[in-house]
Amino acid sequence: MSGKKSNLQRASQLTATNLRTVAKTISVQQLSRLSLPEVEAVVDLVSKVVPAGNVPGMILSGLARLPGRRIPIQKMHQDINALFSGVEQILDSAMYGAIFAGPAAIIWGYQNLLKLAGKDPDAAFPEGVWQFYASYALREDTARHTNETHGFDTLLREHKIHLNAVDRLTAWLMAAVTCLHQYNGLLENEWRERVSISTLEDSSSTRAKRLHREWQIKLPYRREEEAPDLDYPAYRRFKFDQFLKANLTSLPKQSFEKWEAKLKLLTQNSLPAYQRQMSILAYLEPGAYGETRVPFELSDAQIGVIHRDSYYLFPVCEPGSNKPLNVMTARAQVAALLKSPFASPSQISSLARVKRSALPSLRSHLNPMLVSDLDNLKYAPILISTDVRTHSLPLSELRQTERGIGSHALTIFDTGDTFVFDQSHIFFDGAWGTALSEIMTNEALSWARYLSLLPSPTPSESRVYTSLTLQLQPADVDLVQQAPHVSPESGAETDKVRLKECVALRKQFKQRNDQIQLTINDLLVLYRAIHAATYKPSQGLLDEIAKLSATKPDVAASIRQVVEEASRTNPAILIPMDASLKVPRERIYPLNMEVPLHELNLLSLHKQTMKLLAAYEDSKEDRAAIYSSFDQMQRMYLASLAGFGLYLNRAKEIAIQGESASVGAIKLLAHLPLPLQHILDKIPERFELLNNILKGREVFSNVGAVVPMSTLTRFSTAKDDNTQKQLAWGVITDARSVMRIHLRDFRPQVATLLSIGRKDLANLLTQDYLDAYADGFNLFIGDLSKITQASRETLPTSKIRKRTPNSQ
Repeated sequence: MSGKKSNLQRASQLTATNLRTVAKTISVQQLSRLSLPEVEAVVDLVSKVVPAGNVPGMILSGLARLPGRRIPIQKMHQDINALFSGVEQILDSAMYGAIFAGPAAIIWGYQNLLKLAGKDPDAAFPEGVWQFYASYALREDTARHTNETHGFDTLLREHKIHLNAVDRLTAWLMAAVTCLHQYNGLLENEWRERVSISTLEDSSSTRAKRLHREWQIKLPYRREEEAPDLDYPAYRRFKFDQFLKANLTSLPKQSFEKWEAKLKLLTQNSLPAYQRQMSILAYLEPGAYGETRVPFELSDAQIGVIHRDSYYLFPVCEPGSNKPLNVMTARAQVAALLKSPFASPSQISSLARVKRSALPSLRSHLNPMLVSDLDNLKYAPILISTDVRTHSLPLSELRQTERGIGSHALTIFDTGDTFVFDQSHIFFDGAWGTALSEIMTNEALSWARYLSLLPSPTPSESRVYTSLTLQLQPADVDLVQQAPHVSPESGAETDKVRLKECVALRKQFKQRNDQIQLTINDLLVLYRAIHAATYKPSQGLLDEIAKLSATKPDVAASIRQVVEEASRTNPAILIPMDASLKVPRERIYPLNMEVPLHELNLLSLHKQTMKLLAAYEDSKEDRAAIYSSFDQMQRMYLASLAGFGLYLNRAKEIAIQGESASVGAIKLLAHLPLPLQHILDKIPERFELLNNILKGREVFSNVGAVVPMSTLTRFSTAKDDNTQKQLAWGVITDARSVMRIHLRDFRPQVATLLSIGRKDLANLLTQDYLDAYADGFNLFIGDLSKITQASRETLPTSKIRKRTPNSQ
């Protein structure tokens, strides 16, 4: 590693020397308003984060020659690709994977070059930085998130509606057709609801800050009988307008007019761009470093159906028109498809795991018929699989079947009891993805009710749908096997977390000390750091590893060492923050953090506080002295927890703002304990948007508690393409207040076990780690509850009677 570091230092020095030379040749007037020391600092930082030889200097020189503060989008793409190429050439492959921070570093470096040249960084990314980042860093198969709804089959059973196979598929085919025809309207609602309320927050309304949550609770995911003539987007807008009207009556006239004018201007200037940005009427064209979204017309769109591992394309529009495919046409075509003879299964699931950067070169060597079919498949933004997958599988495993090659937005899987939605992060975030899943579930249910009233379907004798062969020849299979693949993974799920106890603890915190403002997600993140430091494998896992040693002693020894010792490293956790509430185009603000376990001495405080509490409860003599020691430790521990909550809340605020924030406000908190002051001082004055991604080794994504009418049940989060990120935690709480956690595991030992055919042991490894987290978290919450409630007044009556008069 020392050799790699010296090579990296030389590469950074070369970059810094060239960049410094270019910066000195540009007149001060052409540069930004940075001072000379600030220019030097930017040069130093860029050279370390993006060691790309003379490329950054060349880019800076070109930027300085451009007039004005804005740069052409094409120029920006050329510069970004040049930076990628420069880093790739100057670092060998080992250094590139182990040291280089990837797309986040490139974008961060380019933003600083823009500042250095006096250009406007925001103008360079008209769709927001996250959208640009996603196209470069969330492009692989591992960068898709998955969620599940149960509403379709649950409500059919409740209403005693039985669908045959034809109508089951037809209902979902029509839901997909309807979705694509209404997609602009769906996006408009998402944008308008957020912007209407966030713009209102700028006014004097005191209720505005609560409106987002209030609307989320009331938001309808299906049409009701009160407006039978409206489609879903129109009905939702109708309900939102009613909601707004009820909340704007108390707004002063001047404030209302100001809000209305601003909303109208934003609608004209920003809504069309947002709809283009988020549209799924596009396919992804892979390049060496990123994806290009290629839009197409609705009339060209298809719905892909995967039946018995074969692919079929159904038109979204009636032939020769832009009208939606007629339901009777769709039903007759589906009946014909399901009645047709079996076709040879397609074999492109292996292509889905090939790295996207390798696909352009691989494509040029594949057989022409396969390439032609893949080109046709690109026009299907939605794929629907009829091949039932068992509901018992973790979501990350359930999706491992025929699912296209990753150039489309959405794949829907049927488990017989639920439907699973696998979504590209380039097109969807967790919040929008779960919302659309609920909308489509209700749309499919509406079609199912209608179809159940019709006579039995009759197959059409003429085809509207087309079939794709998608066969890999032996030479193709060899090429795919030789191509670079994404990181292998295992998955696990649990619903063991006792949510009621978490809610009760938060109430106890509030009663004890208003300064302890920890959300349930804060507690989950806090315990993740504790879990990393304290995990011990179960005896069952150790026994399975011992059995492995009989055939693979070296592998067993390395696996045992990893699970027994673990890394004990405090994980750098990336928490996606929803940016769409303020500026919908921004999508996500990333928060990367390490829980300050060491600085706050939380492990020791917890252990000592519990020890003193046990001693106090068990003591019969000298109770006052023991209680005094416990009381002091209890106060210190709870103050430290309050400090952690403050630290995390401040970091969230800065991340959500996506802009600089003053540390001065934090430094006013001088009354806090010295360790906490030290931690708060570490929050940077400038909270760089993409700097937060550079060190993250885990993703912790919680889409929160769903609304009461929701039928969402499970959620699995996406992982970016960085091989250094090894764990991805996805959390959702369903309408019955059951929290489910999904863990995607990309640790090296998983790849080792999969390579020797021990998928079962790889899954056990992940499940054991997740179970230990959930069990430990429950114990932790229980301990905190005991500590928080403990006082002289809570001592059992039997023990109070044994106190001496002086024990008080």
